[in-house]
Amino acid sequence: MKLPTSVTGISIRKPRLPLRVHFTDIREGYCRQQGFTLWELLIVVAIVAITLSMLQFSMGLGDDDRNLKRVGKDLGKLFHLLSQEAVFESRNYAISVQNRGFIVLEYEEGNWVESSDSFFTRFSMAESQSSELVIEDKVIDISKKTIPDPHILILSSGEMTPFEWRIRDELSQSGILLQGNLLGGVLMTGPEPLG
Repeated sequence: MKLPTSVTGISIRKPRLPLRVHFTDIREGYCRQQGFTLWELLIVVAIVAITLSMLQFSMGLGDDDRNLKRVGKDLGKLFHLLSQEAVFESRNYAISVQNRGFIVLEYEEGNWVESSDSFFTRFSMAESQSSELVIEDKVIDISKKTIPDPHILILSSGEMTPFEWRIRDELSQSGILLQGNLLGGVLMTGPEPLG
């Protein structure tokens, strides 16, 4: 039979766990530091980066879109360069758009002739890319001809023929749109999926 504590004066207590950790406990290894080391974090970041690059390589993400965007930026630079050259040198230029590229023309002695400047011929389009040119809401015939037609005029006064030039890439099934205004500005939108 158990007697109440008040009668016997003996109490049985359960041992309590310490609420505070003493310095001696830390030295003996009772407390463990939590968190990651720098090496562990670097290894995780490296594994994630390798996995993402392998995934991008296996799926071929964006290669054709990047090529299409490069063509658009190169053409934008070409228009800007031709506008500056036309104004500073008092020359008139034109671009003859063709299905798989373009030709830069220069106005000399009453005729449009192909420009002799080799810098303007450095820009190229891939075989899978094709063009469509719209001027004043009319689709222009850009089939290859023996004498190229001047489609987009870039004049020494700083003016340019307003246009919409769509470039499509059959491999990536996407396209870009270049829009030129009367003042010589060119805006590129895309790449966007073909619709």
